[in-house]
Amino acid sequence: MAMQKFSKFIRPAPGRPGYVTDRDLDILDAVLRYRFASAAQIARLAGGNEDVTHRRLRRLWERELINRWAFPGFRWQSEFHYYLDHNGALDLLAERRGLEIHPQMLEEIRSHREKDYAGAAARGQHMQLGFLNHGLMISRMHFMIEMACRKSRGKIVLESWCQGGQIAGHKVDVPKIKSSRQGGEHFWQEVDETERLPVEPDAMFTLRFLERPPDRQLSHFFYEADRGTMVTTDMLKKFRGYYYLIKKQQRHREAFGIHPVRAVLVETTDEARARKLMELTNHPLVCGPSKRAGLFWFTISSLFTDPVEGSPVPRYLSQPELVLDPVWALPDHSLHALGDSENSSAVTPRS
Repeated sequence: MAMQKFSKFIRPAPGRPGYVTDRDLDILDAVLRYRFASAAQIARLAGGNEDVTHRRLRRLWERELINRWAFPGFRWQSEFHYYLDHNGALDLLAERRGLEIHPQMLEEIRSHREKDYAGAAARGQHMQLGFLNHGLMISRMHFMIEMACRKSRGKIVLESWCQGGQIAGHKVDVPKIKSSRQGGEHFWQEVDETERLPVEPDAMFTLRFLERPPDRQLSHFFYEADRGTMVTTDMLKKFRGYYYLIKKQQRHREAFGIHPVRAVLVETTDEARARKLMELTNHPLVCGPSKRAGLFWFTISSLFTDPVEGSPVPRYLSQPELVLDPVWALPDHSLHALGDSENSSAVTPRS
């Protein structure tokens, strides 16, 4: 009888039974918290022997407790990325780890199952692949923040991380704007009407700096993962929403339960895109050119995704603490670290 071949993309039927170990539970917990996570991220989050973690990931996939996809390529596929699309993982975490299952968790798992990301990646569906890349960008930032805090030797704690439906649905009333095009340039002006703009960060997180005085330990951040696909008009509206909610109307405490907001962190694709976005924050309809726009901090993905010299491993995996360094630029091009208590402590790059 011919041996059944194992496919990387098709589960064996039926899935092989076996005991769910503590490492398995650590893996399921990491995938639940991150929504989407690469095998390399999970191996580092779970700790221990990486080969064992990769074997357990495959076993959990075979048992349909997690699902996975790989981005298609001409010659080879990417590494596997994992997500939950089955309630069984939640039930195990509830039974063995005391997880409190919230409706939002069930809704996300239902959505993942219906959207069939594994199938969409195999079919190369463009819209779904864009969504998954955006999700992995958020996951990468979450990973760097969490691992950087672990490496701080107790000096910095990730107090909370929220994303998705946890922080969706907020809007702010702002003066409506009308756009016009003259020659090769766009012009905007406010009119005597209002419109409601969404303020829905890709993530919101709080860091606790334990070496500070007790009343100054918490720093709250919003995070935006910009893949360079949103047009200028929509980005202008996004920045206006943040600025009006936080600075003009100061409704962030009411909407999100945090105060003060240290910064809106914007990670984008490259330096050219970052400069364009910086110009937008200085637009008269956002902060205005006469004001120091210290609310928005920018960085570029290549700082995290490029490999360390002499190694194929990207920096975000080998040096996640880089995210805490002065790699965040203001529109005035001064550089800041997440631990800076005031903008005046910034590092200004040499020209």
